[in-house]
Amino acid sequence: MEMERGREAFEAAGEADLAVEARDEADLSADAILDLMLTVLSDGLDHPEIWGAVPGFLDALPDLVGTIQQRLDHEGGSETRAALLILLAMCGGATGDPGLMAERLEPLAADFSQSPLVHGAIFHLRGLADPDNPKYRLAGKICPNPFVQLDVLARASYLCCSNFLNTSVGNMSSRSWERVWNSETAQAIRESIHDGSYRYCNKGTCPAIQANGLVPAQEMAGRSEYWREILESAATRLDRGPESVNLAYDPTCNLSCPSCRTAPFAADEKMRTRFEALQERAILPLLKGAKTVFVTGSGDPFASKNFRRLMEQLTPEEYPELRFQIMTNGMLFTPRQWGNFPALHGRVKILKISLDAATGPTHELLRRGARWPVMLENMAFAGDLRARGQIDHLEFVFTVQTDNYCEMGDAIDLAKSFGADSVFFARMTNWGTFSADEYAAKAVFLAEHPDHADFLHRMQDPRLRDPIALLGDLSAFVAAQRQAA
Repeated sequence: MEMERGREAFEAAGEADLAVEARDEADLSADAILDLMLTVLSDGLDHPEIWGAVPGFLDALPDLVGTIQQRLDHEGGSETRAALLILLAMCGGATGDPGLMAERLEPLAADFSQSPLVHGAIFHLRGLADPDNPKYRLAGKICPNPFVQLDVLARASYLCCSNFLNTSVGNMSSRSWERVWNSETAQAIRESIHDGSYRYCNKGTCPAIQANGLVPAQEMAGRSEYWREILESAATRLDRGPESVNLAYDPTCNLSCPSCRTAPFAADEKMRTRFEALQERAILPLLKGAKTVFVTGSGDPFASKNFRRLMEQLTPEEYPELRFQIMTNGMLFTPRQWGNFPALHGRVKILKISLDAATGPTHELLRRGARWPVMLENMAFAGDLRARGQIDHLEFVFTVQTDNYCEMGDAIDLAKSFGADSVFFARMTNWGTFSADEYAAKAVFLAEHPDHADFLHRMQDPRLRDPIALLGDLSAFVAAQRQAA
């Protein structure tokens, strides 16, 4: 409650006048103001209302910077220390070079790779350094995902990929999908889209934000009467269920890729029974109103007994409007497996194959348990399905890290040889697989990485300018290299 009151106080008081009003009305010291800011930041979310108020604080509280530095000298807790470093960088950005301050915060991006607070602060500073770049202006733009998408994990649900928006809106194992879909947290996330703060979002990894792909609200309102009503009323509670449902509750997989897990995993009988109950009670009814089902971002759909059973049940007779997005590591995507699932035939909107390499040695290193000759055969089969119209779109997914960034351009050539429509490149996320130091060693896209300059050079490969290359959260590195040149 104190944290919420603090955030409301920052929003209500405005930006430049906030510190003056707070001090005049309550005689607050720099220590007291700093305590209030730390209380608000303790939720781990982004807080543009604080970042915008920093210049006013500095005018009213000349000793604020010194107070922050004193706290840093005695603060051992990593999260509070990170918040103090962010506030110090914001003060530096308000009075000096915001781009330099953003670079100084970059090490925190490895320690807190999924933090909306850390990445939001860096995003704000980079926006100050590049004020003419429209991607940094989020107010008045709409991300549709929290209004149309529900990702279902084993013990949590999300309104977007949890890599980009990692606040759960509820647990569908214990609550109905309707209560999860319109939970208080779900409505708060939608409110953050309406107000332009996007405080729950990881602004550093979201491909739509990084690629300036958010839609102006006026344009979105013109797409349908439903969207017009949502935007005119700033609706957060929705009458319709999700259009797109991502099923990611079963992590069963035939591979054990180092970027995803430390060991192989297969659901045991107890887990399969629980997943089956979830599917019968909640998933099958939920999908009656959906347009797309995504199977799966958690493992491999053809390795999971539960997902195999579900794909058999989602027949065109029972679900005539439903289309599939299938994501697989490709090792089990054979003609025989395809033949076992007639419900997929002619109904696959997108087939995604995780690749992460363009050569056999790199692929087998990063996709532990995979065999490159088998992958080549199965990718050729996927290309044949695409050519025959059995799937609408074929996409290879390439997660960029130290071990494979040199093969990004070659991956484009490989994809074209199989008739793929796109290659989606994205930064590697730390899903708890690595320590902070291990992740930093893998994260070649971070400025302090020893190979970062070479990474920037590789990003200028003309093959990455091909229309089939989807750069998402890597788009900014192209611009950064051009500016440096």
